[in-house]
Amino acid sequence: MKRQGKIQPSSLLRITIFICAVACCAAASVFVLGQSGRNRSQEVEDKRPVKPVPLPQIPGPKSGTTKTEAPAEETLSINSNLITVVTSIAAPKDGIPTELRNEDFEVLEDGMPQEIVQFSREQDTPLRLAMLFDVSSSVTQQINFQRRAAAHFFERIMRPQDKASLFAVSTDVTVLQDFTDKVSSLSNATKLLRAKGATSLYDAIYLAADHLKPTQGRRIILIVSDGGDTTSSKSLREALQQAQLSDAVIYAVFTGTNQASQNIRDLAAERALITLTSETGGEVFYPQLGLTANDNDEEKSLKILDEAFSRLAAQLRTQYTLRFYSTNDNRDGQFRKITVRVKKPGYAARARSGYYAPKG
Repeated sequence: MKRQGKIQPSSLLRITIFICAVACCAAASVFVLGQSGRNRSQEVEDKRPVKPVPLPQIPGPKSGTTKTEAPAEETLSINSNLITVVTSIAAPKDGIPTELRNEDFEVLEDGMPQEIVQFSREQDTPLRLAMLFDVSSSVTQQINFQRRAAAHFFERIMRPQDKASLFAVSTDVTVLQDFTDKVSSLSNATKLLRAKGATSLYDAIYLAADHLKPTQGRRIILIVSDGGDTTSSKSLREALQQAQLSDAVIYAVFTGTNQASQNIRDLAAERALITLTSETGGEVFYPQLGLTANDNDEEKSLKILDEAFSRLAAQLRTQYTLRFYSTNDNRDGQFRKITVRVKKPGYAARARSGYYAPKG
């Protein structure tokens, strides 16, 4: 029987070293593979598509404003002097008025024809109206029937899409009712009108125009006053300019005396109302009789004033809104004259006399 040989110590040492080497290699491979797998996983994660986040939309500039934060070229392309012209129409006296279309109008700026790019009728454009009610001490004996007539006017003119506000004008200017489409709120606000103080009419026009500026629609300022101003910090020119910058049309219901004698008439106040209305495309409505403090028959006076409000309401229902991009790209802040014509014979158009170009 053959004896098994003993393993020599040197051989045993070599085997041990070999086994250790194999074990180390295996461990290293596992470590490398682990690292490689983690890196590949990280690479896959890094290469995953990122979900796009939409950029917030930049609101377009309002009419008459300048987008100063944009580059010059973008400013001209986005805010290319889009001009709004609210136009009232007088139909032929001897004919049946027909509904006008875009092609029936012609708009000139400083004598140059302009292309009408947007056209809408009265029923398509909401009304934004600020009524400025003179409550100075001079109207103390007229205040009752005047506020009743104002409440009737709101009932007659307001539609669901329209909004109106009511300002009390004395030494201070107070907003009795902010913009609302609720006729009941406007009627209740007229009951708060109380005669007191002096008259800051030009300040009221300036504030109302600024109040109308952020609104969308036909911007109308309605003045119920004799046109007198005694305590304003703003001038007639400043009030008119602010109205023009706000694209507001000014109308007035004259509540002073229109008797023939110039000794009891404030002609300067009347001329101021004519300037404010004609330059913005509006009109002064004169009651058939002078509404003076001597008018004791309140119901008769109410009827007379109500007729003036009715004529105003009828005009607001025959308006058209025209918009054009001015062909004059100069941003010089200069006043530019506007002329609106109706091509159909017999029709007459009333619109604002012009606008101030943006600056910068």
